[in-house]
Parts: sequence; structure tokens; C-alpha cells
Amino acid sequence: MAFLLHHLLSESASKYPDREAISFKGRTITYAELERESNKLAHTLVALGIVKGDRVGLYFDRGIESIISACGVLKAGAIYVPIDPSSPLRRAIYIIEKCGIKSLLSTQEKLTKIVEAFPENSPLERIILMDKNDQYSGSIGSTQLINGYSVLREVGGNVPVVSVIDSDIAYILFTSGSTGNPKGVVISHLNSITFVNSACDFFHIEKEDRFSNIAPLHFDMSIFDIFVAFKAGACVVIIPETIAIFPAKLAQYISEKKISVWNSVPSALSLLATYKNLVTCDLSSLRLILFAGELFPLKYLRFLREVIPGARFCNMYGQTEANSSTYYWVDQLPTDDREMLPIGRALPNFEVFALDENGNYVDTPEHEGELYVRASTVASGYWNEPQKTENSFVKNPLRPDLHERVYKTGDLVRRDSNGNYVFLGRKDHMIKSRGYRIEIGEIETVLCNHPEIKNAVVIPIPDELIGNRISAIVVPFTPGKITKDDILKHCFAQLPKYMVPEVVELRDSVPMTSSGKIDRKKLSDS
Repeated sequence: MAFLLHHLLSESASKYPDREAISFKGRTITYAELERESNKLAHTLVALGIVKGDRVGLYFDRGIESIISACGVLKAGAIYVPIDPSSPLRRAIYIIEKCGIKSLLSTQEKLTKIVEAFPENSPLERIILMDKNDQYSGSIGSTQLINGYSVLREVGGNVPVVSVIDSDIAYILFTSGSTGNPKGVVISHLNSITFVNSACDFFHIEKEDRFSNIAPLHFDMSIFDIFVAFKAGACVVIIPETIAIFPAKLAQYISEKKISVWNSVPSALSLLATYKNLVTCDLSSLRLILFAGELFPLKYLRFLREVIPGARFCNMYGQTEANSSTYYWVDQLPTDDREMLPIGRALPNFEVFALDENGNYVDTPEHEGELYVRASTVASGYWNEPQKTENSFVKNPLRPDLHERVYKTGDLVRRDSNGNYVFLGRKDHMIKSRGYRIEIGEIETVLCNHPEIKNAVVIPIPDELIGNRISAIVVPFTPGKITKDDILKHCFAQLPKYMVPEVVELRDSVPMTSSGKIDRKKLSDS
């Protein structure tokens, strides 16, 4: 039984060396090839002086090289830290500096942007380029450039011998933070492999399955796509971005690649459901459709269940801090499209419970409270954020005698008459959009950092396709001195695209409560 995340790959490479491991843009790589390439990279990293516990940045678009790199970093005993290459340089710089990243794996295409991030005094000691091209070598300032494949050809062997145990950190995923900067969720091998083993068994994943992969490495859904597939010896089919956004192309791709296990945010499936000719497509290969991260409009879900009758649909719920923890099989749908699907009940090897403000256990439809997660999947906390860790990872309130931490989700729930949990909303100002968890406070902080902005409020606008659209109400110090275009340019420079407000409204003031706080309810109603 594998006990480290990369052992999943090694075991399947031993059992199924010639099976496809990854398919992307007409290129495939077998399990034996993936094992060999990631082993070579691991030896290279060790030879470069990378040791257990070092944080290694991954600056990639989705692709075969990005997965080789993640596996190679794990095999070297290090921690992989995915950085979204489409996010602003400010965010990438923050993550690199926050984690003390000295080694970065990337591609030639991204090199210019990386160099722009640190025109001088770069904290990066080396950038390893994972392109099959010998063009780049030498250095940029104090940063050494290494052509990964020219080095990989020179080394070989099995997995390096590194003293790693299951409680060691495997990766750090950064999510939106309320203070204006993202926070890094620290996930150990044990946290991740507990979920992978449980999900593989629960969903009866087989080596013949072919997994969709839309989630990038910095999004926690990628763990299911990649490592659950590796556990079973199945194939990961990476969906190109140019296909994922066009429903006709996506339907054809699913059919051509014979994808059997789909995992995405509901907005991707909602988009697919808008394709009027979907009923003519052969989607019979799909047997399991998982969705998570946001509400799924029932009219789209109803349509997909009709045109893909051979698939079973499951609503998943979870957070980066604890992975998917509950499930709800969609065997029947409410007749009223305005109703919400339950988030269901705990997966095997998970315990979830809800407590009201007085610490009382929530167990009736009339009773609501905050959801807690207890499992071996629960992260150890946030990287170098002791106070945030203390606030969210708390002693088990039901069993204070146990020396364990549970995750306090901030999600409000109740139980329906069948014992399923129903999501009611957030205690704080967190929202979901396009499957991403977004702290409104982070956007407001960025807006208020502009020297011409006196105050700013972000209002989510419910949208059935993507969950929420983002609207910003901005109060400038001097009317007429700043424009909407100025504000958007400022946001694009500091926030990922999915967090930039789609609507900006300039006002002279915003309504306040009697206690001097912004009256968000009045703004939402106006």
C-alpha cells in the first residue's frame, strides 16, 4: 500500500508500464515513461542541492511537463508550490518570497515574465526549463538557467533515496486571503493520499478509466484528476483551454477521447449544456460525472442527465484545507429549479458535523450552524500564518480531550429530513466564482491600496453559469480624477483575472450602518 503520494505513480508504472498515463494535444506518455522522466528530474534536483522540505515553484500551464515536474519534486523529497502563470506578477512574486522558493520549474514561453518579476536581486537561484530544446542556458543576473532535458538525458536510476515520511509536506496551494494576499494551504502526503485512496475505492475507479483534467495544478481539484488516476493506473486526459471554453468542441473531445470520469466545477458543465446539438453527440463513454466548488443550476443538470443517461452524477463539497469531504448522488432532482442540491453526507474516512453559535449539535431541518471537518485529510494550516491557522484549525469542540485539530469551514448548513447537509451560505464575505474561492476582502484591499480611492466595496452578483459575478462600488477621494479604466488596470496588475470586478461603479459615498460599518445589505438591495 502506497504511503507517499509519488508511490502511486511508481506502483502503477510497475503494474502497467505500457498503459497511457497522460494524453495531451495528440501526445501521450506511458506510465513507464512518466516514471522514468520524473525519476530523472528528481535525481537532477537532488544533484542541484535541493533537499527535503525545500519549496520548489511550478510555473506552468497545464500539460505533460507540469505533471512530470510535480512528480519529480515529490520524489526529490521537496514540496511543490504551483503558481498560476496567468496571475499578475505581483501575486507570483508574493508566493515566491513567502515560501522562500529558490528553484523554479517552468518553460521558455514563461521565461520573459519570470525575468520581469525580478529585474534585479532575484531570490531565485535557478530556473529549470522543461522544454525539449537546448536553446537556453547560462544565467540571468544571479539566477542560473538550466535546460532540464539536456540534464535529464545525463542521469537515470530509480527514485532517489530520500528520508520522507507521510506527515511531511507534499505541496502548498495558495487560495484567496482576506488581507489582500493569498494564503498557502499546507498539505502533507498523508492528507492527500488519504483522500486519494478513499476516493478511488468509493467511486470504483478502474485502470480502464479515462479522467478529464481541466483544473490547473494550483487548483485543488487537480489532485483528484491526477493522483486518483495514478492510483488506479488510469489515463489523465488534459483538456486544452482552447477546447474547454467551446461547448461544441468540448463535447466532441469527450467523445473522441472516450473520457469516462469527469471532474470539474459546475460552470464547465453548464457551458456544455448550452450546446444545442448536444443530444446528437455520443457521450456514452461517461460513467461518472463529479462537480464541486459552486452551485449547479438545476435546469442545466436536468438536461445533462437526460442526454447522458448512462452517467451517474455526484455533487461534491469540500475545501482546499480538507479536500472533498461530502458527497450527494444526484439520483433524483427537485421539481422546482429554484431549489438547491444538498451537499450530502460525509465520505468514508471523514467526519463532518455542524454546531450552532452556542456549540449545540445541528441535527434538524430547523436548526443551522457552522460545518466542521474531522479527517486525516485536514491540512496542518497556512504557510507562515500562525494566527490564521489558529483561527481555522481548532481543537475538536466535541472531543476537547483529543489531541487533534479539525477544520472550521465558515460554511453555514442545516440538515434536511434525509440527514443530508444543505449549504446555506458563508459566515464571512467569501464567495465562489468559476469554482474559485474568493475572499471579497482581498479585492477590496487591492482597490483601497490605490492612492486615489477613498473606499471600495465588492458586491457579488449571483450568476447561474459561474456562481457569482463581481461588482465593485468605488468612492474616489476626488471625483473625476480616476476612471473605471484606471481602476480595472490597477486590478489586473494585482489580481488574477477571475478576481477582477466585471462591473465598476463610481459613487460619492456608500451607505453606512449606525455602528459606522458599510451597509452591505443596503448596497446589495439597491
